[in-house]
Amino acid sequence: MTINQLFDSTSQLLVKAARLERRKAEVIAGNIANLDTPGYKARDFRFEAELRRASGRGPADHPLELTRTRSGHLPLSGDGRHEIGKTVIRENHLGGLDDNTVNLDREMAEQAINNAAYARTMQLLKTKMAILKTAIIEGGK
Repeated sequence: MTINQLFDSTSQLLVKAARLERRKAEVIAGNIANLDTPGYKARDFRFEAELRRASGRGPADHPLELTRTRSGHLPLSGDGRHEIGKTVIRENHLGGLDDNTVNLDREMAEQAINNAAYARTMQLLKTKMAILKTAIIEGGK
């Protein structure tokens, strides 16, 4: 049995969700850091629809995969899987006089929502690991 077989698809999906939530937190922090930068356009990291699709709960019941069709293409990183999600410019037509579209209230709300989602994901992972630990300890008796 390999180490990957110890962790079911739910655990792997939770790890992916935690990585994506961390990436979203980085984008939000970047927006807040550029609050006073003239011309800065607020960004958003969107991954929810792709994560639902990857988990089999979206329109397509198959995970997203990268395929190298030519040798000149960039190599696949790591284990051949890529992170899903994309950073986009957030539509906001209420930019200030300096064309900066960051709204601090919105960023703080997004940060609170994302932090709560990350905390839930980590709690679920902690529970999964506790179950695995119990199985290992009880199985050794």
